[in-house]
Amino acid sequence: MTDRRIVILSDLHLGRPHCAAVSAEALRPLWKGAAHMILNGDIAEVHNRKHWSVAARQTLHLLDLCETDDVGMTLLSGNHDPFISDIRHLSLHGGRVFVTHGDVLHPAVAPWSPAAGRIRQAHAQAISALAPEKRTHLESILSASQFASHTEWGELEKEASHSTIPGMFLRPWAIAQVLHYWWIFPRLAARFAAQHAPRARFVILGHTHHPGIWRIGDRTIINTGSFGFPGKPTAVIIDESSLSVLRILRKGNEYRFHPKPIARYDLPAAADHAAMGNSDHDTSTGSPPKPLSAVTGPAGMPASAPRR
Repeated sequence: MTDRRIVILSDLHLGRPHCAAVSAEALRPLWKGAAHMILNGDIAEVHNRKHWSVAARQTLHLLDLCETDDVGMTLLSGNHDPFISDIRHLSLHGGRVFVTHGDVLHPAVAPWSPAAGRIRQAHAQAISALAPEKRTHLESILSASQFASHTEWGELEKEASHSTIPGMFLRPWAIAQVLHYWWIFPRLAARFAAQHAPRARFVILGHTHHPGIWRIGDRTIINTGSFGFPGKPTAVIIDESSLSVLRILRKGNEYRFHPKPIARYDLPAAADHAAMGNSDHDTSTGSPPKPLSAVTGPAGMPASAPRR
């Protein structure tokens, strides 16, 4: 029997042999008893031909498990899986909670990447192709980031060795770039929300693999970290009256929540339905979501698994 909880995870990186979630099956305890799960980008390594097959199978298995357990699921795309879904952001709990992967916050997507210059050029190209009056619209900016993220992997095999943790030591300046971006990321998120989600009191992201909670002005910025390096994932759980952040612990070949939340916040009752990207998907009440239009990525995988 489900309650009305929504579980939000990010950066599973399924399909990667290391620095990733062990498997779809290992994640199953995390949605036990929930009504809906949201995967906030970098779900699977569908961009990499070395990992694509395993990533696709694991993602489809994840969808199957959620359907079996009567748990709705929504996928948001990230920079490692830019076309796994056309959903790039969600507004939950009457607009008080804004969710997006986080790659949209910088025109180079991942400024520490060896492809950062090429990504920035692709982003500028996508923005310049838009009508001037649309260049600051949320959907336009998200689409430009999606296009730029795909560009990151255009020469993946040539640059992949430098994108790994050992490879970063060949570019020591990249480590400094990562640390700097970790420092400015919460402020970038707060600024982005002020412009594009002004009602949001909570902004939930992933992308940087750096978990944390920051209070900036009247907003709380939450990064759920990653199942990859440095391997300290957290989850956000939303119910009818509260938002909690919990550590995720690995116990053998499965994941569990730490029994004590890192933080818990009261949420006022949401009178209106949640808006999920461009869809009519409702997660504010835990009721069965309406069918989404077919959204598929390179792996032909749907963006959402409806509850039965």
